[in-house]
Amino acid sequence: MNSKTFRAALTAALLLGASGAVYAQTAKPPKLTVAVQKALVEAQTANKKADVPAAMAAIEKARAVSGRTPYDDLQINRYAMSLSVQAKDLAAAAVAGEAAADTDPAVIPDAEKGPVYTAGLQLALNAKHYDKAAKYAKLVLATTPPPDESIQAMAAQAMYLGNDYAGALELAQKNIAAAKAAGKRPARSDFEITMSAQVQQKNQAAAEQTLEQMVATYDDPKDWAQFLGVSLGVKGMRDIDYIYLGRLMFSTKAPMQPNDMQLVGSTANKQGFYGDAEAAQKQGGPAPDARMGADRKSIPQQITAGAKQGGEYNVKLAQALYGYGMFAEAEAAARLAKTKGDAKDKTEPDMVIGISQAAQGKYADAAATLNGITAPNPASARVLRLWGYHVKAKAGPATATAQ
Repeated sequence: MNSKTFRAALTAALLLGASGAVYAQTAKPPKLTVAVQKALVEAQTANKKADVPAAMAAIEKARAVSGRTPYDDLQINRYAMSLSVQAKDLAAAAVAGEAAADTDPAVIPDAEKGPVYTAGLQLALNAKHYDKAAKYAKLVLATTPPPDESIQAMAAQAMYLGNDYAGALELAQKNIAAAKAAGKRPARSDFEITMSAQVQQKNQAAAEQTLEQMVATYDDPKDWAQFLGVSLGVKGMRDIDYIYLGRLMFSTKAPMQPNDMQLVGSTANKQGFYGDAEAAQKQGGPAPDARMGADRKSIPQQITAGAKQGGEYNVKLAQALYGYGMFAEAEAAARLAKTKGDAKDKTEPDMVIGISQAAQGKYADAAATLNGITAPNPASARVLRLWGYHVKAKAGPATATAQ
């Protein structure tokens, strides 16, 4: 958690909540002890004058009152917590905030439980007191009305860090489902907690599915790198699938490992798609085949010859053109291959058309093209699905904030 952001939020919210409690409780039970009430009003007055030392001194005066009630101590701790946040002393704020949250629940009025437990949760997380944070998280969730999405996400984080993996997983998944039902983008932390909890529970398949959801939701290069690296090892991958994944790596700007680029680049050389090998070389892949220079030089003649050639010739030409960055020409060659009708892989022309459209920025068209393809096996279906996530994200990126 970012301490600067944390301080700003608490300074705005907690100070108001604590100072309001001084006056609110004079109208109805439970009431503050008169001497405590007087000291807290003195603290409040000093705080309004920005005299934090005087306000702190008044807090200590309140602590020195004999015959204090548990409710007195609750409000003293809440106000001390808020003043400490204002003074940027988060360690002292945590002590006071946790003391307030540890108060017997029977002492805390129902209307105050949410703010008390929420502040304790935030401060305990910031202080890395994860056992206490997990405890307060459950108390926050039990309050009425329920906390908002950001606090629920924080509660899931606290439960995970407090080693309550099952509880964290259940809450994070609930948060994700609720966000989707409301048409919002789920908090990234809920996905991360879900995946981490699944790993802790040794459910690798579920963790991989969660990572795929993150890829689909955020289109983030780091997520892509992790998931594409895993995808390279999926059983049933064809050589052309490695090429498609490599192109997705380049399009998403995923920071891949050199060994991944070695696989993509060597496969590209094997298939004769030297432009893809050249792209892979920039991230640690092998050098393009020596035939690349002659192949690139002859591209105009190859395009001209395409009119008299069949579908297989033209789709392979389209693949090569894509690798050389000639995306409009690649789309045209792939469309020509479709009219010829004799490409060995019936999905290949449309796949090249779709990814070529994406490379030209025609993302909506690309999404429609890819959506019409039926993959020949589960591994290829995964590759197709990933390309679909990417182009849909580019066609209409989510506008809701994730953090």
